[in-house]
Amino acid sequence: MNEPSRLELLRFARRVVVQQAATSLAQLDRWIADEERRAAERRQGEQRRPPDPEWLIQYGLNKMNVDAVHIGDCWAAKKSGRCKPVTRQQAVDALRRQVAPCVHCHPEAQLA
Repeated sequence: MNEPSRLELLRFARRVVVQQAATSLAQLDRWIADEERRAAERRQGEQRRPPDPEWLIQYGLNKMNVDAVHIGDCWAAKKSGRCKPVTRQQAVDALRRQVAPCVHCHPEAQLA
């Protein structure tokens, strides 16, 4: 049996490299397409996200006690996780009923 010539081996090696490059390029194109899709989904999600409420009421652990009034983007309200969005009038009414204003965002200053 004849051994392949050096030229035949080089041509075979070239075909292997071309095939691997095409496979690698196709994989890279799939990764790029996936990342573009994820970026588009993130942008779409941000556009569809409802705006933050203007005012929040923070409830106690038993959900019957009202603990505080917050401005809608208050970090302390977001951290507590026990807040519900309310209208401006509801926030004013809560403050009139002696519900404590948040010591961080001071909603009473904007509601006065």
